[in-house]
Amino acid sequence: MDQIVKGFLIESNENLDRLDQELVKLESSPSSQELLASIFRTIHTIKGSCGFIGFTRLEKLTHTGETCSRSCVTARSR
Repeated sequence: MDQIVKGFLIESNENLDRLDQELVKLESSPSSQELLASIFRTIHTIKGSCGFIGFTRLEKLTHTGETCSRSCVTARSR
C-alpha cells in the first residue's frame, strides 16, 4: 500500500475516533461552543487530508459534514 495512503488511513482513523468521542460528549453538553468548534476542526482536517490525497468523493462528503457542523456553531453562537 502506498505510504501516503497508509498515513492517510492511520490519521483518518485517529480523527474519526476523536470525532466519535466528541459527538458522544456533545449529547451531554449540546451548547458547548468549544466542543462544537473542535468537531468542526476535526472534520475540516479530514476534509483537507482527502483533498491532498485526491479522494474527491470523500472530500465532498466531509465538506457536507463541515458545512453542517459550521451551521451548528453559527446557530449556537447567536
